[in-house]
Amino acid sequence: MHNPYGSCSRKDRPHGTGNTLRQLALFCVVLGTLAAASPPAAASIDRDARHVGHSLGTAAREVGHKAKHVGLAIGHAAKKAGLEVGHAAKAGGLAFWHAVKGHHH
Repeated sequence: MHNPYGSCSRKDRPHGTGNTLRQLALFCVVLGTLAAASPPAAASIDRDARHVGHSLGTAAREVGHKAKHVGLAIGHAAKKAGLEVGHAAKAGGLAFWHAVKGHHH
């Protein structure tokens, strides 16, 4: 394996280089031991995580569903307002056209 510090002694390496690997290895061993020693605890954590995930998913779905209804309501209101503006513009244009031609309605 390649040594990034060349042939320098252990005391010349940056502080914590070896310790970080040892701590990570120890953490993995402890975690593995706990998981093997108490399968019910691991199953409980898994079950709790699934419950939290399900709850968050349900809440997100409900928010999305309500947002869809709000969006549709806004879209329908905008369509109605747009049609009313369009009809008013058409009526105004016709009135202007009749005024220019000299017709009175």
